[in-house]
Amino acid sequence: MFSGWIYDHLPPYAEAVKVAHALMLRAIAAAKKKNDRIDAGKIADCLRCDFLPECHMATTAIRKSHGTPETSQEPKPG
Repeated sequence: MFSGWIYDHLPPYAEAVKVAHALMLRAIAAAKKKNDRIDAGKIADCLRCDFLPECHMATTAIRKSHGTPETSQEPKPG
């Protein structure tokens, strides 16, 4: 499961952060030949062709105000 804190901490290290909608990535889930390299290639192709089905990510302020469970999974410093 994707945690919001990862999404919040990646922007300084990337030009753009996109989160794919897992249920809509049927091409990868339905493939008979599966491994990380093949899956990553298919995701990269979808992203390159602007076919990546993105899911909505609420802002940090909204996630914290709603008290979503993912805020409690944030790693503790140290």
